[in-house]
Amino acid sequence: MSSAIRVVIVEDEPAYRTAIQRTLTLMPECEVLAVCKDGEDALEQCLQNPPDVLLTDINMPRMDGIELMKNLVKQEKELSIVVLTINEDEETIFEAFRAGALGYLLKTSTPQEVVDAVRLAHRGESKITPKIAAKVIEDFRRVKDDDETDDTELYVLSDRETEILELIAKGMRNKEIANHLSIAEKTVKNHVSNILKALQVNSRTEAAMKAVRAKLVQGS
Repeated sequence: MSSAIRVVIVEDEPAYRTAIQRTLTLMPECEVLAVCKDGEDALEQCLQNPPDVLLTDINMPRMDGIELMKNLVKQEKELSIVVLTINEDEETIFEAFRAGALGYLLKTSTPQEVVDAVRLAHRGESKITPKIAAKVIEDFRRVKDDDETDDTELYVLSDRETEILELIAKGMRNKEIANHLSIAEKTVKNHVSNILKALQVNSRTEAAMKAVRAKLVQGS
């Protein structure tokens, strides 16, 4: 099925792993490529057969979800990552976004919320549990009040890179950006790498957040 959303599930608890699989049966367009019990297993699976969406826990043996995301970003694998976890402390939340997470749900989320998150992630859009979203918003307010350097810090970006950064901030993926600008996807990928280096960030999500905060682009 060409329109299938290919998903890899990563969860170390067998009972919850089974529950997630059952939840995704609510999505007729979903194709589960692999169900993994830890980050190492998931990394191998994702490198061999990259999914569209990675649905991962944080706390796992051998390799946790944060390290898994960092490794995938290093490999420049373009996939959308949704975190599904019990962790709701601010340090873990922002570490996950810095590592490349697009969505962040707590395990108290309903099956429909999980399904919605996967569908949105496939479109390059984010779904965040309201409780987590409140913490993200509060952090932005705190930074705005406390850090006077963000708005004036100099980032050297070309006009094209700024244009692409605007589209990243709108949630567009590389292929969509390439189509929108009528340029090669490989060219977009190179520009994105330059943007991440210029902004000194590790992920597209962090780049978008930093760009809006520093007023490099307009928030969506």
